[in-house]
Order: sequence, then structure tokens, then C-alpha cells
Amino acid sequence: MKSILLAFLLALITTSAPARLPAATASSAAIYSDGLAAGWQDWSWTTRNLGAISPVYAGAASIAVNFGAWGGLSFFKADVNTTGMTHLQFYLHGGSAGGQRMNVFFDFEDGSSGPGVAVPPAMANTWQKIDLALAALNPAGLPVNRITWQNASGSNQPVIYLDEIALVATVPAGAPQIQNGYFHPRSIPADGFTALIVRAQVTDPQGSGDLVTVSLDGSGLGAGTVLLKDDGLNNDGAAGDGVYGAAVTAAGGVTPREVDVRISAMDAAGHSVQVFIGKLTVLGSPGGSIPAELPPHTGWGSNAWSENPDDDWQKNSGVPWDYVYQYITWGWEGWGGNFVRRFVQYAWNNDAIPVVTVYLILGVPPDNGEGGRVYAQKLQNSATVNSYFASVQRAAEEARGDRPVIFNIEPDFYGFMQQVSNENNPPTGVRPDDPGSYSVALNKPGYANTLAGFGQYLVDLIHATAPNALVAPMASMWAVNRDPQGGSATEAVAYAERTAAFIQAMGGDRADLLVVEWSDRDAARDIRPWWDDRDRMLPRPNRAVLWENALSRAAGKRLLLWQVPVGNMSLDDTCGRYRDNRAAYLFDHPRDLADAGVIGILFGGGDACSTQVDSDGGYVGLRGQEAYAPPNAPQGLRLLSVQGALARLNWQENGDPDLWGYRIHYRRSGGGGESHQTISRQNTATLILPQAGEWTVWLTAYDALGNPSPVSVSLQVVMTENASLLYLPLVKR
Repeated sequence: MKSILLAFLLALITTSAPARLPAATASSAAIYSDGLAAGWQDWSWTTRNLGAISPVYAGAASIAVNFGAWGGLSFFKADVNTTGMTHLQFYLHGGSAGGQRMNVFFDFEDGSSGPGVAVPPAMANTWQKIDLALAALNPAGLPVNRITWQNASGSNQPVIYLDEIALVATVPAGAPQIQNGYFHPRSIPADGFTALIVRAQVTDPQGSGDLVTVSLDGSGLGAGTVLLKDDGLNNDGAAGDGVYGAAVTAAGGVTPREVDVRISAMDAAGHSVQVFIGKLTVLGSPGGSIPAELPPHTGWGSNAWSENPDDDWQKNSGVPWDYVYQYITWGWEGWGGNFVRRFVQYAWNNDAIPVVTVYLILGVPPDNGEGGRVYAQKLQNSATVNSYFASVQRAAEEARGDRPVIFNIEPDFYGFMQQVSNENNPPTGVRPDDPGSYSVALNKPGYANTLAGFGQYLVDLIHATAPNALVAPMASMWAVNRDPQGGSATEAVAYAERTAAFIQAMGGDRADLLVVEWSDRDAARDIRPWWDDRDRMLPRPNRAVLWENALSRAAGKRLLLWQVPVGNMSLDDTCGRYRDNRAAYLFDHPRDLADAGVIGILFGGGDACSTQVDSDGGYVGLRGQEAYAPPNAPQGLRLLSVQGALARLNWQENGDPDLWGYRIHYRRSGGGGESHQTISRQNTATLILPQAGEWTVWLTAYDALGNPSPVSVSLQVVMTENASLLYLPLVKR
């Protein structure tokens, strides 16, 4: 039985506070309104009907609950942030009896539970509004993953009704207001260098002069409380425009995690408000390094190539794509002869890296379906195994050459096999997360007759047949039979580590890269869920970035993000033109992926009705041109002050979405060598000039691909003192 606080914490029944301090509902997040809101799941353990048609407070339905002894009405949603919210609000109806007693409590992402808060006895034949203070339900402000209403009587109770359940924010009318919260990027490494830009518009009913502080809780970054300023020097736009900003880094040594981005404001009267604007992912150093044969930056690509010049979207787009990919399925040898050779030669002729997606395990005879159990059975047939390897070897022979080619090995296969090992009733002898416990009719000297031996031989076969080939097994986010998007950040990291260990045992330790996938369908198909591109609620993109970073670190490998859904938000949701928001997110946050360990992003629809790059209205092509183009020249460079050997500079923030940082260049006026100082995304910096005299100073920006911008206007800076000691910045690549 759930432990309940003895204190009887009465809920607020009134809808307004005293006239001298009126209350206003600033925002709300629905949990139930005619049905559970998106992402909420029914985990109750009592008789209930979530579609009762009478009585109803609003809309068409309410929740009818027949509480058994200690029964609970319980709803689950991972990682619900309650920052800025003040109450759990719902409407309660006691039916014809009334008098029912229950308590409400939260469960949290860290596994703990909050205090139980007693609800006033239900009133018969009438609806009453209940407001339970979150200060009582969640005193530590932890992320919530479950809300429970539990019978407090110890015996059965008459039917009771609930409706219009929501988390709401009620703040004094005189308090500051925070709007248009913004943070970029959404994932940063803990290196003490990479700047997170945070800003918001803040107003106060008594005027801007009444504001005392606007701040960011930077404790999760090792930065303490960070003040946001409206002075034009802190990535906040123009001074005095009501937009407050700051640039902050994650200190070296901060462990990979998710951090709430919360902005607070307080005025002279002591009114305060705090707003949650999203989750930031803090990254560890990715594993391994970019193979020397590949581009030294995060590149882009697609599957839209053709031997017919008129149909060759990849080439005709005019974008210098780094990668192009192509599936081969069972029977590919009959695709006009030397198909793999023709594909890789096409890629090399167009200065792209060919990615051969090997998808043979599904079709190799006997073709009896998809899934881990089917594949486990297939692999006990020596003829099947030998036929499979013969086809792979033929592909590798055709890919042999003096330029690199990547073999993306078997989408979903590794995931299916690990998933089955984690089922409640796995095949006989199969142990969780252990590919060595699967029997395989491999029969190759030096390799065990297991799934581990199969994977190891596969990697070695490709390397031996085509020394120019890089081998990249595919890692699936769902492989451990758990969803990294459905639990805590700690669990997501653990899932990635287990996935990496499984693949490592299957030859991943001798592979060159790993391949990952975000989804195989556009979200508007309603087959896979939408991701929250604001990075506030799960599922969200930067939770996937956290998982990928953990995978890279555990495996010691860099990653390719493959078959990314192509849809964009301007499409009409017809076949070939379905909406999705992930392509836009990736183009807006490429450095997030690079810092996580992703070295290539490849677009392509997962089936015939998925949006493709040649049916998306030109979106990917246009964004690709922007990604490969250099950033704009920085504007507005000015000298703020000179003090000793220090020159303080400011400029207008560069608006390129793939901005990585700036370089401040300087040389002695009239001649001398050029030097530069590299900084991150902040738009104010202090430059150390080593000697007295006149210096010429100018600025360039650089993007996620390392492209430099044209130069800014230059300044003449006169220094009157020599620097006694010059510290050069450490620049990490």
C-alpha cells in the first residue's frame, strides 16, 4: 500500500485569489480531455471507463472509476517536466453517493515516489474543481513519469468521476512574464568551450525597470546560476529590446546527462516565475575517430541516384553530397549485371562515398518472413549460411577498388537478434544480450558456430575481399526490447551500452563504423510517433542524440545516421508527400550530431509511399545547398574597450543555423604575420594582443562542415601596453 502523508492537504476549490493579487492561468498541459492526451498511457489497477458519457463536465466523455480496496487510477508518461506549473487540476463528481476518499501521488523518473496528497471528499451529484499544489505533490521539482489517484478507504467505494485533468500554471498577475524561450544547440559536449545560447523575452507589468534578475539554472552544467542580460552583448539582440540572453558552456568533467533548461525572472516586489523551455543533452567525447578515408566532417547524402542522367536527382541537385546509398536485396546479382560495381563507380565518379546497404538475410532462402526467431532458424541451415556469404562476397568483389566504400550491414538484423534474446521466452539456450548463445551452422575454421562467430566472419570476409571497404553493422534503438524514448536518460544510456556490447561480440569490435536510424517512416503516416522538435517532451530528437553518443562511446566507433525520413511541414500528407520534422531538425542542428559522434546523415524514404528527396517540394535539396555553402560574413564588428593588452569586441550574432563558431583574426598594422583566436557561438569576446601598437582585427564565422565565411569589416585597434604573458587558446577538433 502506498504510504500517505498524515497531514490532510486540502485542495484549493476557489477559482480566484483575493482581489489585491489576482491570479491568471498562464499555461496548461492536458492529461485527459475526452481521452488521454498524446503520450499518456493507462497503467491503472482498478475498474475504470475512460469514455463514460454521463456525467461529463466538458466535452463528450469523462472517467468513471470503481475503486476497489487500495485500487488506483494511474497514468504514465515518461519524463514530464512540471517546471513553471503550479497545480494538478481536475474536476471531480461523486456520483449519487459522494463522500469518496482518495489520495494523489507522483512517481518520478529516478524511481522514487512523492508524498500522497489527500483530495477533499467528493460531493454527490455535482462537479467540483480540484487544484492540488505541485509544491506538495512534487516538492523537489523532479521529472514525473506517473500520476496516481488511489483509494484511501481500504474498501470498495461507489463510482466516482473525473474530467479535464491537466497540469496548470497559475501565477500572480503582477509577476514577470517569460515568453519565446530559445536555446541552441540542443546538445553540447562537456568541454568548457562549446557555447549554449539561451534567451527569452521577459516583461513585467510594472515595466522593465521593475525586473531585478533574469537567470538560467546552470547547475546541471557545472555553471551555477547564470544571469541573462539585455545589453546587446550576450546574444540577446539589441540592448533594451526586452530580450535577455547568455552564453554558457558545460564544464569539463560533467557526465553525459539531460539538463532542464529553466529560465527564472524576479521583480522588485519579489514576484518570481520560472519557465521550462526544453531539455539539453550534455554529451561525452564520442568513441573512436573519423576514418581517414572519409570526409573530416559530418557529411550529407541520399539514395536518389540513377544511371539515367535525367533521373539522377543526387547529381542534378547541384549539391556536393558526400554520400550516396543503395540497398541490395536477395537476387541483386540479376539486376542487369555487376550492379554493385556500377553503383560504386557512379559514386566515385561523382566524388561521393558509396554506401551499400546489405539487406540479404530477409530474402535468402528459405524466405519465410522477418524477425529474430525466423533468422535464428535460418542460420541453422548450412546451405542458407553458405548462400548468404557467397552473395556478400560477390558484392564485396564488385566494390573492390582504390577508393572507399561503406558496407551498411543488415538493417534490423542485429536488433532483431538481441531483441529475441531479451524476450520472456527466448529460443532454447539463448541468453539475454549474448550472441554467443545462438547456434549457427557457420563451419568456418577459426570461428565459433554461433551468432557471434557469424558476425565476426561477415566483417572479416568483407575486409579480406575488399580492403578498401569500411564495414558498418546497424544498431537499432529498440534492440534490448526497451525504448530509449520511453524512460529516463540513465536508462537510455544503459540501453545503448548493451546494444554496443552485443554488436561488439558479433564482430563490431573489428568493424569500422556503426549505422543508426531515427525512423523508417514519416511521422504523418501515423505508423511511427511524432518527435517533439522543441526537445521538451518524449519522444524528442536530442534523446536519440544522447543514445547515439552513448553507443559511440561504448563501441569506440563513429556513426552514420541512415535512411532519415525526408518529409517537411509544408507537405499535404498524400503518398510520397507526408510530413515529418526530423529533416529540418538535422539541418538546424548538425553540430549536435557531429559532437555526438555522427559523421554522415543520409536521407531516404523507407517504402514506396514515404516522402523522397525528389518528391518533397525541393526542401532537402535547398537545405543541402545551405549546408554546404559557407556561412555569411559576420556583421557589426566593434571595439567595446581596451584595457592593458585586452581588447573587448562585440558583433551581431550570425544567424546561420549550422554556425559552429567564430575566429578573431589579427595582425600588426602595416605588415606581419596573421594569428587568430577561435571561440564558440558567443558574440562578445576579449582578445589578447601581445604588443603595444596598432593592430588590424577582423572576424570570420565557420560552420559545422568547417567552412569559413567571408571576412567581416576590419578594425584598427591601438594598444598601449605589451602583454606580459600570452595564453593561446586550446582549440579542439
